[in-house]
Parts: sequence; C-alpha cells; structure tokens
Amino acid sequence: MLILLPPSEAKTRPTADGADRLDLETLGLPELTAARSTVLRAAQRTAVGADGAAKLGVPDSSPELLDRMARIESEPTAEALSVYSGVLYEQLRKDHSPAEDRRVLVQSALFGLVDAGADRIPAYRLSAGSTLSRLGKAGSWWAPRLKPLVSELHREQAEGDSPLVIDCRSGSYRSMMAMRSGQGVRVLEVSPVQERSGVRKVISHDAKRYRGLVTRALLAAERTPTSADELVDVVRSTFDTHLQVELDGDRLVVVDRVG
Repeated sequence: MLILLPPSEAKTRPTADGADRLDLETLGLPELTAARSTVLRAAQRTAVGADGAAKLGVPDSSPELLDRMARIESEPTAEALSVYSGVLYEQLRKDHSPAEDRRVLVQSALFGLVDAGADRIPAYRLSAGSTLSRLGKAGSWWAPRLKPLVSELHREQAEGDSPLVIDCRSGSYRSMMAMRSGQGVRVLEVSPVQERSGVRKVISHDAKRYRGLVTRALLAAERTPTSADELVDVVRSTFDTHLQVELDGDRLVVVDRVG
C-alpha cells in the first residue's frame, strides 16, 4: 500500500549536535537526484536575492528561515516524520513508522518526493507555490519531472499484494504528480466532510487532521488492506463513533457527524 502525504508548512528543526547534514545521494528515488540538486541551488539563489522572503513565503516574524535556506546544505537533518509537523503529522507518532508493506511518500517542493520511512531531511521553507530563481513556480517545475514516476509507482503497486494508493495530498501537491486509478491500481483521495442534521459540508480548514487520522489508522493496523472495501473496514474499526468512513467512487470520505 502506498500513502501520499502533503508536506507541512511548519517544520521542526533537528538538533544540530551530532546530526548528519543533507546528502542528496542517500535519499530514496535516486532518479530524482539531479532534479533535487537543481532545485536546491535555485532555492539558495532565491534566498539570497533581494525579494527572497516574498518568493519563498518567509514571514517577517521568522527572518532566520531565509538564512537557513541560503545554507540549507549545512542544516542538520533527521527522519522525515520528525521534521514535518502540524496538524496532520501530530497524529503520527514515531512508533507509527511505515511497515515494510506500507510505503509513505511526502510530496515536497524541495525534494520532489520524500520517503517518510527512510529519508533524512532538514527543516526547509519551500512550497509548491514558491517562486524559484530561474525555474519559476516550484510545483509547476516539478510536474513534468515527476510524471515518469507515476508509471513506476503504478507498476509497483499493481505487482504488490496491496494495489492501493491513499492520496492525502492537497490540490497544489496533487497537481505536482497526478495519480489516478487504473492499470490494476485503486487510487483513493481522502475527502473529509462534516455532517450536521443530514447535511454535509466539505471540510477545508481542518482537513489535514482527518487525513492524519486516516494515515495513523493505516500505519497502526495489524494487517495491510488489499482492497478498497477492506481498507474501509480497517479505518472504520479505529474511529470513534462520531467518525465514519465510506467509499464514493475513488473518494475515501471521512464523515464527522456533529450536533
């Protein structure tokens, strides 16, 4: 089973003492190494430019982020799941590291894709909407370079025991690497809704929390589901009574019943 996650805007900077520095050669998906190097250099150029803060989305309250991006290769690294933070990743404890039959990839504007179970990364500041020196929008630049991976990931999932892809990404990151059902693979987009008095409303503000709950349920499950129906049963068994999950085509709908 493959789980696709968005990155978090906020990140926890690893402790500097004794930490390894970034080494692109050690990251998974080595076919992306050259592209990662290109984006890394562009991010550094952008950070030292006159309008670097605006292009990288660095808030006025955190000017140190700009300096850290300028020397990102010297920043300490740690396991990806301990660097990404925020409401989605708060649902994932360290003991929820992916099992061998469950792969978690995080879409990243800096690295393209990050293997949450193996890669060590620094706390970086770059989003899909960031504008990079000489490259343009990060998400748009990555899209054609990630497209060849889609066929590879589809093939790997189709040949495995669990031909499922659980897509927890937001729209801007889904557009970086679109994945759809087909070729023996079922791609399910996690879509949280709130239901009150029988009326449903799409959840946008807190959607990441629900996607984190789904990810936690799948990583903590004793068995890896091999079909969409089995996946629904696995997730449903971990939810509280006010949370339900159901299938709507290729949407995995999480229903929060309130009131």
